[in-house]
Amino acid sequence: MSTKIETTNFLNDLDRVATVRGEIAGYLNQISNILEQSESAGEQNSGKLGLDRDIEDIYKASKNLYQGRFRLLVLGDMKRGKSTFLNALIGENLLPSDVNPCTALLTVLRYGAQKKVTVYFNDDTPPEEIDFKSFKHRYTIDPAEAKRLEQQKKLAFPNVSHAVVEYPLPLLEKGIEIVDSPGLNDTEARNELSLGYINNCHAILFVLRATQPCTLGERRYLENYLKDRGLTVFFLINAWDQIRESLIDPDDTEELEEAEDRLRRVFQANLADYCQVDGYDIYDERVFEISAINALRKRVKNPD
Repeated sequence: MSTKIETTNFLNDLDRVATVRGEIAGYLNQISNILEQSESAGEQNSGKLGLDRDIEDIYKASKNLYQGRFRLLVLGDMKRGKSTFLNALIGENLLPSDVNPCTALLTVLRYGAQKKVTVYFNDDTPPEEIDFKSFKHRYTIDPAEAKRLEQQKKLAFPNVSHAVVEYPLPLLEKGIEIVDSPGLNDTEARNELSLGYINNCHAILFVLRATQPCTLGERRYLENYLKDRGLTVFFLINAWDQIRESLIDPDDTEELEEAEDRLRRVFQANLADYCQVDGYDIYDERVFEISAINALRKRVKNPD
């Protein structure tokens, strides 16, 4: 059964992924060097060993691991706290909240020595570099406008492809790239945009809400788009702290434990199929209970 953990535990798992990638790349590079030395020695003594192609393949694999990005796609319905979680990761309130106003763009978060945002367009318009404040102001829409667009099945910014946020975050420096998608229960066109990006990513982070456990829409998305695709899927159950707030007596520890256990059983029943690897149950390694807003408050107050 999953237990409540801090947001940093999930980030540590991502950090380990990046570290392992680097280690494997290092080993492949060593193997390539050893084979190259053997080839040189063989050429000097009794002729070439014919390892040129193998050396090149291993070197390319090592280079790809060093330079390649591990893409993590963040999915979830609107009002699940996706952007709040990513703001907690960054350490400042940068990405527009997906509660009010609504996140309007697919946003890629990657490492950069300097903080900047680059907006890319679908037409021949050249990319535009803007600061964080301008990005947040310009590319958000209020709930009324979001509702109108949903009814009309339109995008808020049809000429915009995506935005790339560069940030000097150590986790991102290790090759992890995080893609913040528009909410899944927003317009159908934006659903297609989010779900169409799945094939370009290596893992999925699906954000749920503790007080609205596994809605019909969420189960439908999981079943139709993620199940049996061989994807690594992590689940963040956000707003876990709100379980206490929903109780008649928030100070009643026994009532709180019972409420949390009930919710855990619901989530486990719905998510178990996505937490199996070679017949092993890895639910506790894939499902994380968090409070994104509390994590953001801590990071803003204590940025170091």
